[in-house]
Amino acid sequence: MKRKQAEEIIKSVNETGKNIKSTKGKILYILLLLIVAVAVVLGGAFLGLWDNLADPDATDPEASVSTCKVHYIDVGQGDCELVECDGKYMLIDASENGHENEIINYLKTLGVEKLDYVVVSHQHSDHIGGIPEVLAEFEADNIIMPRLTKSQTPTNSTYKAFLNALKSSEAKITEAKVGAKYNLGTATFEILGPVTNDAEDINNMSAVVRLDFGENSFLFTGDAETEEELEMLDNGANLDCDVLKAGHHGSSTSSCNKFLDAVTPEICVISCGEGNDYGHPHDKAVNRIKKHTDDVFRTDLCGDIVIVSDGKTLSVSYENSMR
Repeated sequence: MKRKQAEEIIKSVNETGKNIKSTKGKILYILLLLIVAVAVVLGGAFLGLWDNLADPDATDPEASVSTCKVHYIDVGQGDCELVECDGKYMLIDASENGHENEIINYLKTLGVEKLDYVVVSHQHSDHIGGIPEVLAEFEADNIIMPRLTKSQTPTNSTYKAFLNALKSSEAKITEAKVGAKYNLGTATFEILGPVTNDAEDINNMSAVVRLDFGENSFLFTGDAETEEELEMLDNGANLDCDVLKAGHHGSSTSSCNKFLDAVTPEICVISCGEGNDYGHPHDKAVNRIKKHTDDVFRTDLCGDIVIVSDGKTLSVSYENSMR
């Protein structure tokens, strides 16, 4: 019981007692004093009960349960995911040039004001194209990305704009190192790849992220192909997860059988553009994925996809009816 509340009740009882004349009234008055004394000794059981009745959330165990939401944003033939947990935000990639306004507007609609982490899976234009505009619009605390060798480094204008944006940002820039772990609210995420830095194709330099929230787990693979998938397996990475973001937009060069056998996804999301020039997702990859799950969601069909975890169960919603 709060001290002030107890004092007010005792004062009120005392005021009442001054006006009591009958023997029966005095007995009731003494009983009331005893009840108040017991309440004070027991730490305010009565007031605690009253507080709970006044505030239903105080006795509702669900009121304090947090959730983790993963948004797979429809950005055409590119990648862009947003993770939100306990008011903290992580953006993974920002698609190709021309989709930056879609991403910015999506984040603003959610009320995002700051990004705690920006993960750049790798430096291809369909993953970094919108980064400059996003960093100009939102403060970012940390940027995590693979460190490329000179021979791997792109030289196009998109990459130069990306570098200039990083220089202008006040964010801490960190190399994506295998084993590095971070907190995002009550969720945690770990870098599983790239294991080596000698890949000829920087698809296989993708920063692969495993996100854990309660009993649920999500895997974000960038454009990792079979080469990197097998390297992670050989390195002993914990790839088993509930939700897989398929590598390389559902290309046949990704999602190999050994990798999927280790991942065992319950849900798979493929980020690709409608009628794209690459024919993504490829039937071979989709058929391999469907050996593990029939719950395959594609941004070209579904639009924006949101998966919500309460730490135990998952729910999926999406923008469009699947065509």
